[in-house]
This record gives sequence, C-alpha cells and structure tokens, in this order.
Amino acid sequence: MDLQGNVQREYGRFEQIVSHFLSKSLHIILDSRVPSIFPNGHNPLLGTPVKKSDKWFTLILGDGPACLENLSLWHRNLTEPMIIDIVLVQEVPDSSSDHNPTITFGMGMYVETLIERWVVRYEDSRTVFPCVVESSSSYKKTYKKSIILLRSLYSLMRLLPACRPFQKLCSSTRASDFDISYKVSSFTAPFSREELEVMKIYQFTPVDAPEGRLFISLTYRDDLSCFNFDTSIAYPPQIITDYFA
Repeated sequence: MDLQGNVQREYGRFEQIVSHFLSKSLHIILDSRVPSIFPNGHNPLLGTPVKKSDKWFTLILGDGPACLENLSLWHRNLTEPMIIDIVLVQEVPDSSSDHNPTITFGMGMYVETLIERWVVRYEDSRTVFPCVVESSSSYKKTYKKSIILLRSLYSLMRLLPACRPFQKLCSSTRASDFDISYKVSSFTAPFSREELEVMKIYQFTPVDAPEGRLFISLTYRDDLSCFNFDTSIAYPPQIITDYFA
C-alpha cells in the first residue's frame, strides 16, 4: 500500500474543497453587494441566469464575476486569508470631504466608506505535512458542514444594513449619486479606533476540517442612516408642450 500516495490524494481532495469554499464565498458576497459585476441589463433581484452549472456545496449561483478567475493567490496558498472589502462610493459636495478620503471621477467628487469587511480563511493547525491518512468520511463531513455555513452566509447577506443600498441600486431606473465597489486582498490595514466605534463584529461558527478549520467573519457598519440612499442625479424637468389630456 502506497501510504504517501494516499496521503497526497486525500489532501488533494481537501485542497479542492477549500479552494471552492473560498471562491463560492466570494461569489455569494459579491452577488449580494455589487450590481456592477452583472452583465448590462441584468437585474440581480430578478434572479441570476445559470449558464454554467457550479453545483459545489449544492448552491448554484450562475456565472460568477470575472474576479473569480483571478484567485491564483489562494490556489497557491490556501492558508492566506481572503479579505473582501465592500465600499460605498458616494458623491459629496467639496465641503463634506474635508476629513474623508476622496477620489475624483470626471467632474464629481466622491468619498469612499468601508461598510463591510469579510474575512474568509482556512486556518491550518498543522506544522508539517500530515503523516497519517485522513479517512474519506472526515472530508465528507467537512463538505456537508460547509454547505450549511455557505447557506447561512447566503441568508445573512440579505439581512445586513448594506443590503439596502444594493437593492436601491438594482431597482432604480435613474442614475444614483452613489455606487458600491469592492476590494479583495490577503492583507489590509487594521481599523482605526474611530472606525471600530461604528462597527460591529459577527463570526459564523467555524467548520472543523482535517488539520484545521474554515472561518468566515464580518466587521460591518450597523447603522447606515447617515447616508442618503434616496437621492438620484436630478435631470432638468422637461415640459411637454404638445400634451393633450
């Protein structure tokens, strides 16, 4: 019996589970936060058309955003945390941006505000390559528990405060003065004390895995009432001179 070969095969299966867990988590989060990743003319509130069936974790989301194809970092090193920042980009008057980081698009001034930070990671507790063969049942248990975790993530996305501006963008037929963008990285600067004062932390129950655990945690703004999501870019009123009642 080739013990080392069996170890490598079994661990290879687990690496595949972790890789798909990371990409599926990213897909779920972006699917529920960033309308701009969808094809033109597609409204995500009406459902995602399934062209390529990704049946991992029995959660079919349809075609994923292009960034899912660029996860080479986490395919090489699955222990690197995947940090997903959800950023509100809002048009503001010049006087309102004195103390906020601003960016300029065209003729307008915009301010970026981090409203959610997701951290998805596999915490590997091994110090060396495993020297024992994990039973296939342990990987199956990890996979089944991951299904529950990802479904919980899918449900929570629609209950958080950031869902409101996402829905507003998806349902609006007029140009809005705000947008939602995202950043994906393996390292980012810690929150400042001022940011932590307006943030809450939520962590899902970790999933036990061979030689480690799968984690999803969230730091988010619980109150978005200071942002006005009801305004749209106003166009001059148009008088219809040839209208007959």
